[in-house]
Amino acid sequence: MRRIDDVVKSQEPVMVAETGIYITWVTGAILISIAMMPLFKPQFARISLDGFIDMFRRYWAHMIVVFSVYLWKDLLDGLDRILMANTQLDMTFLVYAIEGDASLWVQEGLRNDFLDVIMTHFYVMGFMTATFSSFIYPIYFDDRHMADRVSLSMFWVYILAIPFYLFLNVKVTGNYIQGMETIAYDLTPEIHNWFNRIDPFTNGMPSLHIGLPFAIWLTMHRWDEDGRWNRFRFFLIIFIALPLWR
Repeated sequence: MRRIDDVVKSQEPVMVAETGIYITWVTGAILISIAMMPLFKPQFARISLDGFIDMFRRYWAHMIVVFSVYLWKDLLDGLDRILMANTQLDMTFLVYAIEGDASLWVQEGLRNDFLDVIMTHFYVMGFMTATFSSFIYPIYFDDRHMADRVSLSMFWVYILAIPFYLFLNVKVTGNYIQGMETIAYDLTPEIHNWFNRIDPFTNGMPSLHIGLPFAIWLTMHRWDEDGRWNRFRFFLIIFIALPLWR
């Protein structure tokens, strides 16, 4: 019993550190999204604390629909691990046949300590910021026309991604291409442990880090009839283009 207690106690600081980095990313994404609101708000809109109260009162159903997808993650991760263990599904060779060593060339050409830190946090917190702000802005500014479409787009993108995630498994690039490093996963022990705990180390193809922001941009491009979201659409284009190499 004492040995078990010692193991549990030794794991407690690790769990705290993992939780700490995740809370930092989530908090950062929320604060950045709120800070950017004056930049991307429709011209006629005002920002006030009452708007957040009205947002929850008017759009609680949208929130349930969108945030319900995050409840599936643990279930799908467990199912993915079972499928991988029993079927050894691996489609990495198909992607590699198209891309070759291009990712390795980019990593070797641009690698430096500053970009390692910036792009690792951008990979997680940037994605959180893009998706959170895309959902929050239309409902905060009471654009029901856009809120309905963005919410459904986010929901259906996750639904459509499930078969790709489960049956078109692609290994992490740094674990497949010889000489390439898994920079983000190994940046710090806390980040490494967090990824080990939440990530089955398989990637659906195409990646939701590109697919979800693109679907939101496409939705806004199609349904933004008066141009009120032009600046935010431009932000999404930059976000999609910048991390293509991450």
